[in-house]
Amino acid sequence: MLSREFLMFFVSIILLTSAIVFSSFFASNEIKSAFGDGLTQEQLTASMGNRKADLLIKMIPPVVTTETLQKGQKPIVEFRLFDSNTNQSFSHVTYYVIVEKDGKRLLSDMFHDHNGDLRIEINPSNTSKVSVTAQQDPILGTWIGSAANPIIVSGPLFLDGGLYHFIVRISTVDSDITLLPDNQEPIYDSWLSIGNTENKQINLGGKQIPIKIISYYDRLNNFGFDNKNMQMQFDMPFNWNLSRLNKASIFVHEEVNVPKPNAFTAKGSYVGKVNGIDISKDVMLDNTNPSKDVIHVMIPKNTVIQLADQVNKNGQASTGLMKFTLQPGMRSMSSSSSSMGSMSMPSMGSMTSGK
Repeated sequence: MLSREFLMFFVSIILLTSAIVFSSFFASNEIKSAFGDGLTQEQLTASMGNRKADLLIKMIPPVVTTETLQKGQKPIVEFRLFDSNTNQSFSHVTYYVIVEKDGKRLLSDMFHDHNGDLRIEINPSNTSKVSVTAQQDPILGTWIGSAANPIIVSGPLFLDGGLYHFIVRISTVDSDITLLPDNQEPIYDSWLSIGNTENKQINLGGKQIPIKIISYYDRLNNFGFDNKNMQMQFDMPFNWNLSRLNKASIFVHEEVNVPKPNAFTAKGSYVGKVNGIDISKDVMLDNTNPSKDVIHVMIPKNTVIQLADQVNKNGQASTGLMKFTLQPGMRSMSSSSSSMGSMSMPSMGSMTSGK
Protein backbone atom coordinates (compact mmCIF):
# COMPACT_ATOMS: atom_id res chain seq x y z
CA MET A 1 0.00 0.00 0.00
CA LEU A 2 1.22 3.48 -0.80
CA SER A 3 1.92 5.82 2.07
CA ARG A 4 2.08 9.55 1.35
CA GLU A 5 5.77 9.55 2.28
CA PHE A 6 6.50 6.76 -0.21
CA LEU A 7 4.54 8.57 -2.92
CA MET A 8 6.54 11.75 -2.33
CA PHE A 9 9.74 9.68 -2.47
CA PHE A 10 8.52 8.10 -5.71
CA VAL A 11 7.80 11.51 -7.23
CA SER A 12 11.20 12.85 -6.18
CA ILE A 13 12.97 9.86 -7.75
CA ILE A 14 11.15 10.45 -11.04
CA LEU A 15 12.13 14.11 -10.85
CA LEU A 16 15.74 13.11 -10.34
CA THR A 17 15.77 10.86 -13.39
CA SER A 18 13.78 13.13 -15.68
CA ALA A 19 16.15 16.03 -16.27
CA ILE A 20 15.47 18.51 -19.00
CA VAL A 21 17.20 17.81 -22.27
CA PHE A 22 16.12 20.96 -24.05
CA SER A 23 19.01 23.38 -24.67
CA SER A 24 19.60 26.50 -26.74
CA PHE A 25 22.71 27.31 -28.73
CA PHE A 26 23.49 30.72 -30.19
CA ALA A 27 26.15 32.22 -32.44
CA SER A 28 29.60 32.72 -30.94
CA ASN A 29 29.08 36.43 -30.43
CA GLU A 30 25.91 35.91 -28.40
CA ILE A 31 25.33 34.80 -24.80
CA LYS A 32 24.79 31.07 -24.40
CA SER A 33 21.50 30.38 -22.62
CA ALA A 34 19.44 27.44 -21.40
CA PHE A 35 15.75 27.52 -20.62
CA GLY A 36 13.42 25.26 -18.73
CA ASP A 37 10.54 24.96 -16.26
CA GLY A 38 10.85 23.14 -12.97
CA LEU A 39 9.05 21.67 -9.97
CA THR A 40 11.55 20.84 -7.22
CA GLN A 41 14.59 20.45 -9.46
CA GLU A 42 15.82 20.94 -13.00
CA GLN A 43 18.90 20.09 -15.01
CA LEU A 44 19.57 22.66 -17.72
CA THR A 45 22.14 22.46 -20.50
CA ALA A 46 24.16 25.23 -22.13
CA SER A 47 27.65 25.78 -23.52
CA MET A 48 30.54 27.71 -22.02
CA GLY A 49 33.11 28.41 -24.68
CA ASN A 50 33.97 24.98 -26.05
CA ARG A 51 32.80 23.19 -22.91
CA LYS A 52 29.41 21.74 -22.04
CA ALA A 53 28.03 23.19 -18.82
CA ASP A 54 24.96 21.64 -17.17
CA LEU A 55 23.33 23.33 -14.20
CA LEU A 56 21.38 21.27 -11.68
CA ILE A 57 19.06 23.36 -9.51
CA LYS A 58 17.21 21.48 -6.81
CA MET A 59 15.24 22.02 -3.64
CA ILE A 60 16.22 20.23 -0.44
CA PRO A 61 14.00 18.66 0.83
CA PRO A 62 12.08 17.96 -2.40
CA VAL A 63 8.68 18.66 -0.83
CA VAL A 64 8.33 22.28 0.28
CA THR A 65 4.89 23.80 0.86
CA THR A 66 3.50 26.92 2.47
CA GLU A 67 2.36 24.68 5.33
CA THR A 68 5.83 23.19 5.98
CA LEU A 69 7.39 26.65 5.72
CA GLN A 70 4.96 28.08 8.27
CA LYS A 71 6.06 25.30 10.62
CA GLY A 72 9.64 26.55 10.43
CA GLN A 73 11.09 24.63 7.49
CA LYS A 74 14.15 26.31 5.96
CA PRO A 75 14.76 24.73 2.57
CA ILE A 76 18.06 24.78 0.72
CA VAL A 77 18.37 25.58 -2.97
CA GLU A 78 21.40 23.82 -4.42
CA PHE A 79 23.21 24.89 -7.60
CA ARG A 80 25.67 22.47 -9.20
CA LEU A 81 27.52 23.41 -12.40
CA PHE A 82 29.15 20.40 -14.04
CA ASP A 83 30.34 18.85 -17.27
CA SER A 84 27.71 16.22 -18.07
CA ASN A 85 30.22 14.32 -20.23
CA THR A 86 32.35 13.56 -17.17
CA ASN A 87 29.92 14.36 -14.30
CA GLN A 88 32.67 16.51 -12.81
CA SER A 89 31.73 19.75 -11.07
CA PHE A 90 33.38 22.95 -12.12
CA SER A 91 35.38 24.62 -9.35
CA HIS A 92 35.51 28.24 -8.18
CA VAL A 93 32.10 29.06 -9.64
CA THR A 94 30.45 32.43 -9.13
CA TYR A 95 26.67 32.40 -9.63
CA TYR A 96 24.77 35.62 -10.26
CA VAL A 97 21.32 34.61 -9.02
CA ILE A 98 18.07 36.46 -9.62
CA VAL A 99 14.80 35.23 -8.07
CA GLU A 100 11.44 36.63 -9.17
CA LYS A 101 7.83 35.94 -8.24
CA ASP A 102 4.88 37.24 -10.27
CA GLY A 103 7.22 39.64 -12.08
CA LYS A 104 8.63 41.11 -8.84
CA ARG A 105 12.35 40.78 -8.20
CA LEU A 106 13.01 39.32 -4.74
CA LEU A 107 16.74 38.56 -4.89
CA SER A 108 19.64 39.71 -7.05
CA ASP A 109 23.16 38.97 -5.86
CA MET A 110 26.43 37.14 -6.56
CA PHE A 111 27.33 33.92 -4.74
CA HIS A 112 30.49 31.82 -4.85
CA ASP A 113 31.57 28.33 -3.87
CA HIS A 114 35.19 27.26 -4.26
CA ASN A 115 34.13 23.65 -4.94
CA GLY A 116 31.41 24.81 -7.32
CA ASP A 117 28.39 23.27 -5.61
CA LEU A 118 26.56 26.23 -4.11
CA ARG A 119 23.95 25.88 -1.36
CA ILE A 120 21.66 28.71 -0.29
CA GLU A 121 19.44 28.24 2.75
CA ILE A 122 16.20 30.21 2.46
CA ASN A 123 14.82 31.70 5.66
CA PRO A 124 11.39 33.14 4.72
CA SER A 125 10.52 36.27 6.69
CA ASN A 126 8.01 39.02 6.12
CA THR A 127 10.52 41.83 5.75
CA SER A 128 10.92 44.49 3.09
CA LYS A 129 14.51 43.63 2.23
CA VAL A 130 16.69 40.57 1.80
CA SER A 131 19.67 40.01 4.10
CA VAL A 132 22.57 37.62 3.47
CA THR A 133 24.60 35.85 6.14
CA ALA A 134 27.95 34.61 4.80
CA GLN A 135 31.59 35.53 4.31
CA GLN A 136 32.02 38.20 1.63
CA ASP A 137 34.87 38.36 -0.89
CA PRO A 138 36.70 41.70 -0.46
CA ILE A 139 37.43 42.09 -4.20
CA LEU A 140 34.25 41.12 -6.07
CA GLY A 141 31.87 41.42 -3.12
CA THR A 142 30.48 37.93 -3.73
CA TRP A 143 28.99 35.91 -0.89
CA ILE A 144 31.00 32.74 -0.23
CA GLY A 145 29.51 29.46 0.93
CA SER A 146 30.37 25.80 1.20
CA ALA A 147 28.54 22.49 1.60
CA ALA A 148 29.20 22.58 5.34
CA ASN A 149 28.28 26.27 5.68
CA PRO A 150 25.49 27.24 3.26
CA ILE A 151 24.82 30.88 2.56
CA ILE A 152 21.74 32.03 4.48
CA VAL A 153 19.31 34.33 2.71
CA SER A 154 16.54 35.83 4.85
CA GLY A 155 13.66 37.89 3.54
CA PRO A 156 10.42 37.78 1.54
CA LEU A 157 11.23 34.61 -0.42
CA PHE A 158 8.96 31.54 -0.46
CA LEU A 159 6.30 33.31 1.57
CA ASP A 160 3.70 32.41 -1.06
CA GLY A 161 3.09 29.21 -2.95
CA GLY A 162 3.46 28.94 -6.70
CA LEU A 163 6.24 29.30 -9.25
CA TYR A 164 9.50 31.13 -8.53
CA HIS A 165 11.57 32.28 -11.49
CA PHE A 166 15.33 31.64 -11.15
CA ILE A 167 17.71 33.36 -13.57
CA VAL A 168 21.28 32.15 -13.05
CA ARG A 169 24.29 33.61 -14.82
CA ILE A 170 27.76 32.09 -14.45
CA SER A 171 30.35 34.82 -13.88
CA THR A 172 33.50 32.87 -12.94
CA VAL A 173 34.73 29.32 -13.41
CA ASP A 174 38.13 27.88 -12.39
CA SER A 175 39.03 31.20 -10.76
CA ASP A 176 37.70 33.26 -7.88
CA ILE A 177 38.25 36.64 -9.53
CA THR A 178 38.73 36.19 -13.29
CA LEU A 179 35.41 37.02 -14.91
CA LEU A 180 34.30 35.11 -17.98
CA PRO A 181 33.92 37.13 -21.20
CA ASP A 182 30.35 38.27 -21.70
CA ASN A 183 29.89 36.04 -24.74
CA GLN A 184 30.92 32.95 -22.76
CA GLU A 185 28.72 33.45 -19.69
CA PRO A 186 25.92 30.86 -19.78
CA ILE A 187 22.51 31.97 -18.52
CA TYR A 188 20.00 29.48 -17.12
CA ASP A 189 16.30 30.28 -16.92
CA SER A 190 14.34 28.06 -14.55
CA TRP A 191 11.16 27.80 -12.49
CA LEU A 192 10.89 26.03 -9.13
CA SER A 193 7.65 25.48 -7.27
CA ILE A 194 6.57 25.97 -3.67
CA GLY A 195 3.50 23.86 -2.95
CA ASN A 196 0.60 26.05 -1.98
CA THR A 197 -1.54 24.58 0.82
CA GLU A 198 -5.16 25.66 1.15
CA ASN A 199 -7.73 24.53 3.71
CA LYS A 200 -11.34 24.50 2.55
CA GLN A 201 -14.66 23.05 3.71
CA ILE A 202 -17.48 21.27 1.89
CA ASN A 203 -20.99 20.61 3.16
CA LEU A 204 -22.04 16.96 3.18
CA GLY A 205 -25.33 15.97 4.79
CA GLY A 206 -25.39 19.13 6.85
CA LYS A 207 -21.85 18.59 8.14
CA GLN A 208 -18.80 20.72 7.32
CA ILE A 209 -16.00 18.48 6.07
CA PRO A 210 -12.45 19.96 6.08
CA ILE A 211 -10.54 19.60 2.79
CA LYS A 212 -6.82 20.26 2.34
CA ILE A 213 -5.51 20.92 -1.18
CA ILE A 214 -1.82 21.23 -2.07
CA SER A 215 -0.93 22.55 -5.50
CA TYR A 216 2.64 21.76 -6.52
CA TYR A 217 2.34 23.84 -9.68
CA ASP A 218 0.70 27.20 -8.96
CA ARG A 219 -1.82 28.77 -6.62
CA LEU A 220 -5.45 27.70 -6.89
CA ASN A 221 -8.51 29.92 -7.16
CA ASN A 222 -12.30 29.70 -7.23
CA PHE A 223 -12.73 26.63 -5.03
CA GLY A 224 -16.29 25.40 -4.94
CA PHE A 225 -18.39 22.33 -4.22
CA ASP A 226 -21.61 21.27 -5.96
CA ASN A 227 -23.46 19.27 -3.31
CA LYS A 228 -26.01 17.91 -5.78
CA ASN A 229 -23.42 16.45 -8.16
CA MET A 230 -20.83 15.80 -5.42
CA GLN A 231 -18.33 17.72 -7.54
CA MET A 232 -15.31 19.63 -6.26
CA GLN A 233 -14.08 22.47 -8.47
CA PHE A 234 -10.99 24.69 -8.48
CA ASP A 235 -8.99 26.70 -11.03
CA MET A 236 -5.28 27.27 -11.55
CA PRO A 237 -3.49 29.86 -13.73
CA PHE A 238 -2.00 28.16 -16.78
CA ASN A 239 -0.43 29.23 -20.06
CA TRP A 240 -1.92 27.00 -22.79
CA ASN A 241 0.49 28.15 -25.52
CA LEU A 242 1.33 24.96 -27.45
CA SER A 243 4.66 26.24 -28.72
CA ARG A 244 5.81 26.85 -25.15
CA LEU A 245 4.53 23.50 -23.91
CA ASN A 246 6.25 21.52 -26.66
CA LYS A 247 9.60 23.09 -25.76
CA ALA A 248 9.26 23.01 -21.97
CA SER A 249 9.04 20.16 -19.48
CA ILE A 250 5.69 20.05 -17.74
CA PHE A 251 4.25 18.09 -14.85
CA VAL A 252 1.13 19.24 -13.00
CA HIS A 253 0.52 17.77 -9.53
CA GLU A 254 -2.45 18.55 -7.29
CA GLU A 255 -3.06 16.76 -3.98
CA VAL A 256 -6.51 16.66 -2.37
CA ASN A 257 -6.94 15.34 1.20
CA VAL A 258 -10.49 14.29 2.17
CA PRO A 259 -11.41 12.83 5.60
CA LYS A 260 -13.45 9.63 5.61
CA PRO A 261 -15.89 8.01 5.85
CA ASN A 262 -18.46 10.23 4.14
CA ALA A 263 -20.54 10.31 0.97
CA PHE A 264 -17.71 11.80 -1.09
CA THR A 265 -15.26 8.99 -0.28
CA ALA A 266 -17.79 6.12 -0.21
CA LYS A 267 -17.05 4.77 -3.71
CA GLY A 268 -13.31 4.70 -3.20
CA SER A 269 -12.60 6.01 -6.70
CA TYR A 270 -12.74 9.40 -8.43
CA VAL A 271 -13.36 10.96 -11.81
CA GLY A 272 -11.16 13.92 -12.69
CA LYS A 273 -11.55 16.44 -15.48
CA VAL A 274 -9.60 19.46 -16.73
CA ASN A 275 -11.60 22.04 -18.68
CA GLY A 276 -14.28 19.40 -19.14
CA ILE A 277 -11.84 16.79 -20.55
CA ASP A 278 -11.55 13.49 -18.69
CA ILE A 279 -8.14 12.87 -17.08
CA SER A 280 -9.18 10.10 -14.66
CA LYS A 281 -6.28 7.92 -15.85
CA ASP A 282 -3.98 10.48 -14.24
CA VAL A 283 -5.76 10.35 -10.88
CA MET A 284 -4.03 8.24 -8.22
CA LEU A 285 -5.63 7.38 -4.89
CA ASP A 286 -3.58 6.81 -1.74
CA ASN A 287 -6.07 5.14 0.63
CA THR A 288 -3.52 3.72 3.07
CA ASN A 289 -4.66 6.03 5.86
CA PRO A 290 -7.98 4.73 7.25
CA SER A 291 -9.01 8.24 8.27
CA LYS A 292 -8.63 9.96 4.88
CA ASP A 293 -8.28 9.59 1.12
CA VAL A 294 -5.33 11.39 -0.47
CA ILE A 295 -6.18 11.99 -4.13
CA HIS A 296 -3.28 12.87 -6.44
CA VAL A 297 -3.96 14.43 -9.83
CA MET A 298 -0.66 13.86 -11.67
CA ILE A 299 -0.68 15.08 -15.27
CA PRO A 300 2.45 14.34 -17.35
CA LYS A 301 3.59 16.34 -20.36
CA ASN A 302 2.00 14.17 -23.05
CA THR A 303 -1.41 14.58 -21.42
CA VAL A 304 -0.87 18.33 -20.95
CA ILE A 305 -0.10 18.63 -24.69
CA GLN A 306 -3.29 16.71 -25.57
CA LEU A 307 -5.31 18.93 -23.23
CA ALA A 308 -3.74 22.09 -24.67
CA ASP A 309 -4.60 21.00 -28.20
CA GLN A 310 -8.27 20.57 -27.31
CA VAL A 311 -8.41 23.68 -25.11
CA ASN A 312 -6.97 25.81 -27.94
CA LYS A 313 -9.42 24.32 -30.44
CA ASN A 314 -12.46 24.97 -28.27
CA GLY A 315 -11.43 28.55 -27.51
CA GLN A 316 -10.78 28.16 -23.77
CA ALA A 317 -7.07 28.97 -23.89
CA SER A 318 -7.67 32.72 -23.59
CA THR A 319 -8.99 32.28 -20.03
CA GLY A 320 -5.48 31.35 -18.89
CA LEU A 321 -6.93 28.75 -16.53
CA MET A 322 -6.66 25.03 -15.93
CA LYS A 323 -10.14 24.26 -14.55
CA PHE A 324 -10.28 21.11 -12.41
CA THR A 325 -13.28 19.06 -11.34
CA LEU A 326 -13.15 16.01 -9.07
CA GLN A 327 -16.02 13.80 -7.98
CA PRO A 328 -16.71 10.22 -6.87
CA GLY A 329 -16.99 7.77 -9.72
CA MET A 330 -16.30 4.27 -10.92
CA ARG A 331 -13.78 5.15 -13.64
CA SER A 332 -10.63 3.03 -13.64
CA MET A 333 -7.90 4.88 -11.76
CA SER A 334 -4.59 4.24 -10.05
CA SER A 335 -4.95 3.22 -6.42
CA SER A 336 -2.41 2.13 -3.80
CA SER A 337 0.71 0.08 -4.50
CA SER A 338 -0.96 -2.47 -6.75
CA SER A 339 -1.23 0.16 -9.47
CA MET A 340 2.35 1.40 -9.24
CA GLY A 341 3.70 -1.20 -11.61
CA SER A 342 1.10 -0.43 -14.25
CA MET A 343 1.32 3.35 -13.90
CA SER A 344 2.77 4.79 -17.09
CA MET A 345 6.15 6.40 -16.50
CA PRO A 346 6.62 9.93 -17.82
CA SER A 347 9.01 10.50 -20.66
CA MET A 348 12.37 12.12 -20.05
CA GLY A 349 11.90 15.70 -18.93
CA SER A 350 8.18 15.48 -18.29
CA MET A 351 8.16 15.61 -14.51
CA THR A 352 8.53 19.31 -13.98
CA SER A 353 6.25 22.27 -14.01
CA GLY A 354 6.52 25.75 -15.37
CA LYS A 355 5.19 28.96 -16.74
